[in-house]
Amino acid sequence: MKAPDCGCVPGQACLGGHTAIGRARQNEHGGCRQADRKELERGLSVMKIIRVLNTNAVVSVDGENREVIITGPGIGFKKKKGEHLDESLIDKTYCLQSKESSHRLQEVVKAISEQYLEIAARVVRAARTEQGLKVNDILYVTLTDHIHSAVERYRAGIQLKNIIKMDIRKFYSKEYAVGKQAIQWIYEESGIDLGEDEAAFIAMHIVASELENNEVSDVKKITELITSIVQIVRIHFKVSFHEDSVSYQRFITHLKFFSARVFDHTAYQDSMEEIYEVMVKQNEYAYTGVEKVAQFIEKQYQYSLSIDERLYLLIHIKRILDEQKND
Repeated sequence: MKAPDCGCVPGQACLGGHTAIGRARQNEHGGCRQADRKELERGLSVMKIIRVLNTNAVVSVDGENREVIITGPGIGFKKKKGEHLDESLIDKTYCLQSKESSHRLQEVVKAISEQYLEIAARVVRAARTEQGLKVNDILYVTLTDHIHSAVERYRAGIQLKNIIKMDIRKFYSKEYAVGKQAIQWIYEESGIDLGEDEAAFIAMHIVASELENNEVSDVKKITELITSIVQIVRIHFKVSFHEDSVSYQRFITHLKFFSARVFDHTAYQDSMEEIYEVMVKQNEYAYTGVEKVAQFIEKQYQYSLSIDERLYLLIHIKRILDEQKND
């Protein structure tokens, strides 16, 4: 079955909330083209249920032999494996690229309301299309479960404080912006306002999905390291950062993934030694900051910066210092 022309990428997660057959309701991508909708109808018309997750969610296989989670009011009610889908009840389809992620998501949806999956899908869509973030499919799993847990905690009178909220807002502004959107969507669905602390927690899940190992616990460590590096540069050069500037935002983005490598102990391979030597000679003052950072990381984390990592750090510090001169 051909992927709908609605912004989804063939072979990747297709969680646009495709319009239900026979309900003529446009999805949040703006709606599939009519020809694609007919093709989708042909594909779904022969689909059978291979697993019932709950009253409102089932699993089937599409025309490309991919497992898809299909949701809709009552679509799984009194249904069994092998039965045909009732097309009139189809609301949204969810197809993840990774089989492992798909199976994990199915287990989550079994236990909790699919409304949290819909919110998670909106978050992923906003992160990818509005903010240009490269988030992993696993975010559907972790965020669906997290949002459900956050709402349940709120109903039990428990609200967690995010002690690094201010750093999350500062260093992950795009992710935090999506987190704020998510809080609004949760409020619209449940009438519960989880607040800015929870927006920061959601942002941390988004950041984690951009990293190699997808661990939220690493986000706190990475954020602490970024904070330390920024403070070293600020104090060493006696500068005040322009946090809205392009150079600063690029610096923070670089530090985010650089810090992840520090904790993963996966350094860049040294491949630009000649350029490095020239840049150091031309920018000796800026390089003193690189040395300060390298010494701190070596002492605190037992990690030695490669030549390439020193070079990239030098380039970003130089940009920030140049910006200060132009003020």
